[in-house]
Amino acid sequence: MKKFYFLTLLSLLIFSPILAQNIVTGVVTSSDDQLPVIGVSVAVKGTNRGVLTNVDGRYSISASGNETLVFSFVGMEKQERRVGNQTVINVVLNPTTEMLEEVVVTAMGVKTEKKKLNFAVQTVNADALTDGRQANFINGLLGKVSGINVTNSGGSPNSGSLLIIRGISSINPSQSNAPLYVLDGVAISGGVSDINPNDIDNITILKGAAASALYGQSGANGAVLITTKQGVTGKISTNVNASVQTNQPIRTPAQQTMYGPGALGFYKPEASGGYGGWGPLLQPDETRYDNIKNYFQTGLYQKYDINVSGGSEKVKAYASAYYSRDKGIVVNDYLNKIGILAKGSYDITKKITLSAMANIVNDVSRGAGGVSSAYSWPINDDITNYMEGGKVRYRYISEKLKSASPVSPLFSRYMDYGKNDNLRAIMQGAINYKAFKNFEAIGRVNFETNSYLYDGYAVPRFDDAVILPDPPKADQFGENTDAYAKALAGYNTMYYQSPYFNQSDYANVDKDILGNYAHSNSRSQFVTLMGILTYKINLISDLTLDLLAGGEVKTRTGISSSIAGRDFIVPGIYSLENVREIQGVNDIGVSHTQRRNGGIFDQVTLDYKGLASLSATTRWDWSSTLSQEFSPYFYPSVTAGVLFSELLNVKNKWFNYGKLRGNWAEVGKDTPAPYLFDRKYTQYPTLPDGGYGVDPSKSVASLLRPEMSSSWEIGLETRFFNSKTRFDLAYYSTYVDNQIVTVRVSPASGYILQTRNEGTVENHGMEFLWDQDILSQRDFSWKTSLTFGFNRGKVVKLPDDIVEIQGTQYTDVFPTAYLNGSTTAISGKDYERTEDGKVIVNAEGYPKINPTKSVLIGNREPDFQMGLNNTFYFRGLNLAFLIDGRKGGDIYNATSRGMWSSGQHKDLEFYRGRQVVWDGVVKQPDGSYIKNTTPIVLDSKTITEYYAGVSSNFIEDGSYIRLNYVTIGYDFLSLLKKKTQFTSLKCSLTASNLLLLTKYTGSDPQINANTGSGGTGGMGIDSYPVPPTRGINFTVLATF
Repeated sequence: MKKFYFLTLLSLLIFSPILAQNIVTGVVTSSDDQLPVIGVSVAVKGTNRGVLTNVDGRYSISASGNETLVFSFVGMEKQERRVGNQTVINVVLNPTTEMLEEVVVTAMGVKTEKKKLNFAVQTVNADALTDGRQANFINGLLGKVSGINVTNSGGSPNSGSLLIIRGISSINPSQSNAPLYVLDGVAISGGVSDINPNDIDNITILKGAAASALYGQSGANGAVLITTKQGVTGKISTNVNASVQTNQPIRTPAQQTMYGPGALGFYKPEASGGYGGWGPLLQPDETRYDNIKNYFQTGLYQKYDINVSGGSEKVKAYASAYYSRDKGIVVNDYLNKIGILAKGSYDITKKITLSAMANIVNDVSRGAGGVSSAYSWPINDDITNYMEGGKVRYRYISEKLKSASPVSPLFSRYMDYGKNDNLRAIMQGAINYKAFKNFEAIGRVNFETNSYLYDGYAVPRFDDAVILPDPPKADQFGENTDAYAKALAGYNTMYYQSPYFNQSDYANVDKDILGNYAHSNSRSQFVTLMGILTYKINLISDLTLDLLAGGEVKTRTGISSSIAGRDFIVPGIYSLENVREIQGVNDIGVSHTQRRNGGIFDQVTLDYKGLASLSATTRWDWSSTLSQEFSPYFYPSVTAGVLFSELLNVKNKWFNYGKLRGNWAEVGKDTPAPYLFDRKYTQYPTLPDGGYGVDPSKSVASLLRPEMSSSWEIGLETRFFNSKTRFDLAYYSTYVDNQIVTVRVSPASGYILQTRNEGTVENHGMEFLWDQDILSQRDFSWKTSLTFGFNRGKVVKLPDDIVEIQGTQYTDVFPTAYLNGSTTAISGKDYERTEDGKVIVNAEGYPKINPTKSVLIGNREPDFQMGLNNTFYFRGLNLAFLIDGRKGGDIYNATSRGMWSSGQHKDLEFYRGRQVVWDGVVKQPDGSYIKNTTPIVLDSKTITEYYAGVSSNFIEDGSYIRLNYVTIGYDFLSLLKKKTQFTSLKCSLTASNLLLLTKYTGSDPQINANTGSGGTGGMGIDSYPVPPTRGINFTVLATF
């Protein structure tokens, strides 16, 4: 019996702490608006047990009576509550009076209180970033950050996006103006479309040169700091997300429905290659096809995510995986992705922390190709009828050139094959060592590798298994001309009804039409090693000195190879071993590249009580792409700020916060193109030995300095009405000298092109941000924000007699940086005009075309851009929408021009064949001008030569207002009556690109013909992009 009592007592002693634990529940609300606070950390003090409040502010946790619960949330005062005998503990958290303790990630991954920053910086959190359900988070920044310009190349899953901060700083096409992208504190190479938006915790934009000065030449265009999610101590959380979206093409060009193909109003199959609508008027009973509509389809986007996070006092971990499948609106245009992210940290000791991250993404895709042939396909022929008897269908057999017989563009989409396979891996590691108080040493390494493979073929358009004899010749029949004519007629009947070439055709035809195959692969690596030391010194009471010093080394290497061939030997076998022709250097290529950079940097910051601060940075950079005489190169920056509301004690009930900031910085920038100093060689088949010689058409540099950017900025931050009204205003000016440009030089130099330093660019602009908590009640809240900004870029100086630095040519139009004009100008053909801009017309009534090929005809830079965000919350229901827009900014509508030229534009139904008087003036013998009164007829020749032939007619105003997206969601957890493992069960419906108000007639005012081009870029060039889409997205997110 004694033994029984002893064991019973021992059991009670051992298990009593467990038996004494209770389930404590409660609700956490805010004292400011009495609303539930989502995501509050509720932890048992001194343990690793903890939970987060759900969408209703509720929590449930196990705790014993002698334990204490700690309630903490960013921006609110921490509270501790002893459990005792309570089973319900409701807590009201008090917000901090001002948002002075907001912490943001700045250059080199250093976390700093926002009030201590003396430059423009803006952060976008995860919810705001993903509200619009954009597959590429860059598009999600549009309208939410002031001072940036976001453009994209169309509605294809493979379309690119380009972010520009504070205008164009480099005007050479080889120089990128995209910002530096930094992932979890380390710069990465290339784009960011492979980063899963659902893995991102927040995005911080460093806008000015001073903000990104520590990054050196890599950050000369600003920096985008991407912070991914991480584990939370004491809580294991799992999120499962499923998203499905349909995409419908919108804003496709309207096509005329009256005329068939031909020329001058007659049906001529050979005219215009059999395309277009310059033929005769179709009869009312003739079938018409909506080929543009029939070319496209409904797109479908699917994405599935899962992530798990958690941690203890020493270890924190986050892991995610996702799969997405994006079927575009063009047949067989797709992008499939699968990716994983794993990151974690481990506190080895109180002084040493190790962290690591790996992000691996594999994407497989096929692009949309060109859509121009679909827009010009004749309306009386069905574009979907691309096969006939199991073989390719020709709309007709061309008599001039059989290989030019037109084939529906859908044949290529269905029958040809192409596959891009890309594997990208980003791996990072870091060690933090806090040797003693206020001192920290940080070491980081980044290894990034990208492996790309392309494999594709085009099936034969003609069959060369049979080669027909050449047509009969007259001398074979002597003087019997009738026999010759009969034989020739019979031959032609057979020849133009068969899919075979004769011997002459085969000898001269481009063998690609007999099928072709291409294969290429490349691999690149980007390695960064970085070391940083920080130390904080308390000089005297309330005065501190923060020191930072570090260095980094970057190496980029790449290797690529390609091979192609044509004319398949055995039908149906599409491989390189089955081609007849491989043309030497034209079909085989191999390249190796290497580029190295290094830098050392330091920063000194003097701070007084967090109310006034002065900071200075210096940096030395080395680059392998510049002349060694000018490497290394040095540049400094200085920033200062004063929190005058506190320092001067001018705060009151309605004015809570005021800060004035300013900065000045210089930043250098090298060229990303290696080997500019090397002579370039090419093969000359005409040489006796068929050998190689110097290629004078390739640019060569002699001396290259870094481009140097000098900028200053002044800013004002204010908060009113208990910080519910928040303003941020900035004005900046940037001067970029020593532009690295490629220009034509005298052939006497032995070259045609030369790369050198000449040219100057200026930018200035303003940015404005207004955040407002409009309503904050118990069951309802409404928050809004307004962004506004403009930039003015100007080319101040160019070398010699050069008036522009041109980008990629589109027909006869160039996006260009124009001397004493915009960095984003447009040059092309225009009419001869009087001083006041009137068109000069000749005596016959036709306008005179200016013989100068590059006339300044437009400016693609907007007058201003804006965005209006609104978020509503009501009892678990949330609604958000974004309106973005801009005023001004010209667009060259090459698509519209092409449809006018081919006779397919909708307006031709009204204008074709009409007699008009051209709006212009006629010059008189005495030099004066009188109004033109001579009528002309708008036939095909007049329209193509005098209207479609002049590019200034297709410069349009890109002003617009867009309802970018509307999203509505609800957390259904409160409707579940039974206990569940879920802490949240949200469903949302999002509609994107709902409404666009604009006078622009093309695809989308935010178009960019080539998001990968540098210099003046392809912004504002609309050249047959895949049309934009309107999406309807349904998403389910479960958290447990």
